[in-house]
Amino acid sequence: MKQWIGVDCRVVMGAFLLLLFAAVGCAPIATAPGQYRLLVVDAESREPLSGVVVMLHAFPASPDAPDPNAVHVKGNDQGEVLAPRYHEGPVLWQVQAPGYIEQRMSSTKGGVPARYAALADEKYDGVIPLYRLPEPKLIVLLDDAYTGPLTINLHPAPGFAYRTVGEISKVFAPVGAEASFVQGVSGERTFTTTASREGQVDVTVTPLLFDIQTHQLQVVDESGALPYRDIADAENSGRGVWGVVTEDDKLLHEQIRLFIGSRDAYLEFLQTRP
Repeated sequence: MKQWIGVDCRVVMGAFLLLLFAAVGCAPIATAPGQYRLLVVDAESREPLSGVVVMLHAFPASPDAPDPNAVHVKGNDQGEVLAPRYHEGPVLWQVQAPGYIEQRMSSTKGGVPARYAALADEKYDGVIPLYRLPEPKLIVLLDDAYTGPLTINLHPAPGFAYRTVGEISKVFAPVGAEASFVQGVSGERTFTTTASREGQVDVTVTPLLFDIQTHQLQVVDESGALPYRDIADAENSGRGVWGVVTEDDKLLHEQIRLFIGSRDAYLEFLQTRP
């Protein structure tokens, strides 16, 4: 199988997992009531990962302000994790494995995050794909004279989509058999694109690029990499990048929205922005 399996192909996914277990000579671990059984794999090779730790934080706690009752679960050598349903509200899943990019994914009503659940089958309540380090970087090339909004449109790669979960929640998740977690070439982590004269950028994304944070996005013009500016810092008001990468922009607008220019130009833009 060369493609990821989504929610509409659970039987095929199940067959893949059965072959996987046969190859490694083990059977899935058993679950108890109130537990979720998950499989953690390398996103690109789909090999199970050992040394996995999953931490569950009840909202509004987070890894930076931990819940004192946060749950820590270790996976076995075959990448299997038993995670408890310990909270009935929103939960932040923090997933770590040696040599892999940490992933933080939220869920509702104490359940499994939608991206993981989309890869569920009859044996697993979800599959957690992690990308090997280093972190990805997106470089946007920009004309030296450009001033104005920089809009990066995030187009789902084949097999991925923006899905509505519940009444208002929206997630980026696999939905079809053709969903591959490989961005470009397996192992590639630096991606370069060029903005149009109107400051528009179109990028086809797998979870690798969809999940990027502000420090992983670099805007470059003829003078070099532009610094990120803070509107509260009036002393550093020259040409730079204003704004940050946010989950709201990515999920609600399917974009990353920034501004290029001076502090005065940015303040003027904010007054006219719809």
